[in-house]
Amino acid sequence: MKRTILILALAALGACNQSTPDAAVPADEASPAAVDPSKAGFEAVAPGAYDIVRTDGTIDKLVVHPGMTWSMVPAKGEPSGGTIFAQGGKNCFVTEGVEGHRCFSGTTPAADGSMTVTGDDGETATVRPSKTE
Repeated sequence: MKRTILILALAALGACNQSTPDAAVPADEASPAAVDPSKAGFEAVAPGAYDIVRTDGTIDKLVVHPGMTWSMVPAKGEPSGGTIFAQGGKNCFVTEGVEGHRCFSGTTPAADGSMTVTGDDGETATVRPSKTE
């Protein structure tokens, strides 16, 4: 669960201005910021709604809020949230109520805003801007 949440949060790294807000997310929290996806750290985490596609095909829903906070509703498990910070060129996620943090790196975003993220433990996922259903 902790891995899933953090992977999703990293997915937001550089997932640029192309995300469409999820209907369940207030518009002021889902609007992505204008960011340069080539930057690492705080500037590269764009507020918005994202899908985290795990290697087993499950899709978790992540929202990166203004102020470097996040919330997630996983396909399996309980909703959670926390804060984001930059360290060593990676984005790191702290889950509220869980000791420690997890850091992730990501590929350069594709034209559609999707990217592959890799946790320090080697686990990978695809992060993409969430589409309105």
